[in-house]
Amino acid sequence: MSDAKNPLAKLDRQELLWLAGILKDACRERLEKNLVSQQFEERLYARGPVQGRLDPRPFLKIWEPRYRKFLEAATDIHSWLEAEDARTVAETLRARYEEAPAVTRHGPKTARPAARRRQRTAV
Repeated sequence: MSDAKNPLAKLDRQELLWLAGILKDACRERLEKNLVSQQFEERLYARGPVQGRLDPRPFLKIWEPRYRKFLEAATDIHSWLEAEDARTVAETLRARYEEAPAVTRHGPKTARPAARRRQRTAV
């Protein structure tokens, strides 16, 4: 798929991270709703079949593994984007500190910190 036709190309990294988070939350909510619906239908059909109503339990059970798979994929995408974002931030900070001038000390390398000098002179 070329970049001109890719709808994700319009989004920056933070927006992609938000989109993945929304997808992950939606998949989790859908799975939870499916599980609640399965429990409800089991209780309803424990009393016996409902007249004139198809039994939705097989369809709910078919979709449960799919929702789990979608949630797993969305979680992986979100964590991958977070890791990429963390890597980008680390690289930016590393580059920034490499450009910053190093702290130079005046005097010998074995000079003691000022706090130690004050303790020694106060005694």
